Amino acid sequence: MTRPPKCRRIASMPGVTYFKPAGIPLRLLEEVRLSLEEAEAIRLKDLEGLEQEQGAEKMGVSRPTFQRVLAKARRKIADALLNGRAIRIEGGNYELAAGLAEKTIRRKNMKIAVITDDEVTVSQHFGRAPLYVVVTAENGKVVSKETRSKAGHHTFAEQEKEHNPNQPHGFDAGSQAKHATMAQPISDCQVLLAGGMGMGAYQSLKGYNIEPVITDVENIDEAVKRYLAGNLPNLMGRLH
Repeated sequence: MTRPPKCRRIASMPGVTYFKPAGIPLRLLEEVRLSLEEAEAIRLKDLEGLEQEQGAEKMGVSRPTFQRVLAKARRKIADALLNGRAIRIEGGNYELAAGLAEKTIRRKNMKIAVITDDEVTVSQHFGRAPLYVVVTAENGKVVSKETRSKAGHHTFAEQEKEHNPNQPHGFDAGSQAKHATMAQPISDCQVLLAGGMGMGAYQSLKGYNIEPVITDVENIDEAVKRYLAGNLPNLMGRLH
């Protein structure tokens, strides 16, 4: 019987898990999938500047294994950069380091905002949704739920201007100001669940220390339950 490969230790999860060339619609892009252990090898070697022996020790693998993981990651990144492909960071064969696992447990006490049109389902578009459902969780269990008003495209209708195709959507000063207004009612939340949003809004929310999680789960209660259980992947491909 073939022995299963040893899990590689991950000490840092990437804050952003999807990158794409500017100006090319997602539907026209090919993707390169970078596993979490490959991203970790890049972080340790190329960002932290560790020697391969040190990186291997951090990940709990042999030096040759670390070298293979690193080389594979670098080839994928080079392919994406030189051939105009998107990079998606997800999956792999890894385990959380003790410190990160403890952080995950601490995050069970938190407030989670969800964009919605009807207080039941997760809205598909951050900018258009008129409401937030804010869920308070303690020890991984929901203890309260409230609805808050949310600014959106309906609020800024008179301010809308034709988008400049030469400028990335959602990154201009006007859009950033709108994102700040939308984020203000949930400034006490750590996470936002949404069915979709623009890349500009996604980056703005991260700047306000709110983690956006993009999901295809429609029911709010189910999406929150899965998030608290650590079973709600962030579908970055749904960003636009």
